[in-house]
Amino acid sequence: MNFLKIKLSDINLKNLLFFYIFSLVIFITISSFYLEILIDTHPYLIDKNNNLILKSLPFDYGDLLHNLYYKGEYIQRVDPFDLNFHLARLPFFPIFLLFLAKINLNIYFIFFSKNILSFSLIFFCSFFFLKDFKKSFFHFIILLTLFWYNPYNTHVLLSLSFSDTLVSVFFPLIFLLINSKNFYLNLLFGALIFCLYLLKPSIWFFCLIFPVTNLFLNYFIFKKKYFFTNLLSIFFLLAGIFSWGFFGMTKSNYFPFASSSNSTNTFYLTSMLNKNFNSHYPKLSVDLLLDLDEVKNIKFQNEKEIYDYFKEQNLNFVKQNSYYYLQGLINKIDFILFGIHEDGRHVYHNNIRYSNIPNKILLNLALLIALLSIFRSIRDKSKISYFDLIFLFMIALYLAPHIIAWATSKHLVSIFILSKIYIFVKIFKCSKY
Repeated sequence: MNFLKIKLSDINLKNLLFFYIFSLVIFITISSFYLEILIDTHPYLIDKNNNLILKSLPFDYGDLLHNLYYKGEYIQRVDPFDLNFHLARLPFFPIFLLFLAKINLNIYFIFFSKNILSFSLIFFCSFFFLKDFKKSFFHFIILLTLFWYNPYNTHVLLSLSFSDTLVSVFFPLIFLLINSKNFYLNLLFGALIFCLYLLKPSIWFFCLIFPVTNLFLNYFIFKKKYFFTNLLSIFFLLAGIFSWGFFGMTKSNYFPFASSSNSTNTFYLTSMLNKNFNSHYPKLSVDLLLDLDEVKNIKFQNEKEIYDYFKEQNLNFVKQNSYYYLQGLINKIDFILFGIHEDGRHVYHNNIRYSNIPNKILLNLALLIALLSIFRSIRDKSKISYFDLIFLFMIALYLAPHIIAWATSKHLVSIFILSKIYIFVKIFKCSKY
């Protein structure tokens, strides 16, 4: 087992590629079992030639991808509205899948291409991060394992059904990138901010606040040298904001930004802002609480009208039922920190999701370590660790929209992995500060 002690800085390109291919073969082998189970349990996803039936994809991606692939139009229908939507889904995930589908519609090609790209990003970011800290193969294998050892986390990372599959790669990697000594990894931080802003509506708060916070802490408080790469991340963010914003202006006559970046956000929030939410959540899916019949009786002219109508309804509910809403907040925080049962089901049961047990233990452990570290710094009147602050900022900014709305287990995989990386970096002292 002497190879475990080999320093990554001593690995040449040939040996690195050999280990990458070896790891990739193991990854593809394990992933192939997942794909076979997926096809066996969801046969409607493919046709007789094993081509992915784009319309079969859930979470409002099916119709959009079908129209993109066959008609070249970024347009879709969303049940129960009698209206064409251009801003119902953010563009990064559907365009990424479209790119793969245009090469080959075969589900095996799309599945393995998407996940090889995810695996490769994790592999090389982890390698170069640890290499600059003079770490060994032992550390490298542990860090890779943290991403993939948990069955439920791996399910989310491998999925083709929702954007969380990419968020759960990009978000925790940001923590590695901004703690890296490598200039190019720091540069990649901005690119991931761009991707995240265009991936999922709930991540907008993190994307808007975190690059500015990181720049401020880095340059003005800790007086470090990464001003250019941190400033560049803000330009990447602006590129994401204005590219999607101008598309919205062209297609739907309004500038989608922040919480309005997705025109159906306020409609789906009505599933949470009603008096049955606290008795349903988290065991049952909040989709069951959507009042589809009432919506069918209202004639909307455009997407902005839908967004504004349900925004007003939601605000009125919070004003009139503030205590009930606050009870829901406590319920959501309790689930995020301590919930181990299966959630978001369409039929009630009380089964434990065993993968959640190590996830929740390590999440709480990481939070406790970070808070105690900051408390000790305040007590001893010493400088607060940038490393601990950044971790807590990432957790808080990511969770804030989910506490206001709701979180399911798949939404939390990003912070589960982040917490494990934080503990790893803390134990093996891999921070540049």
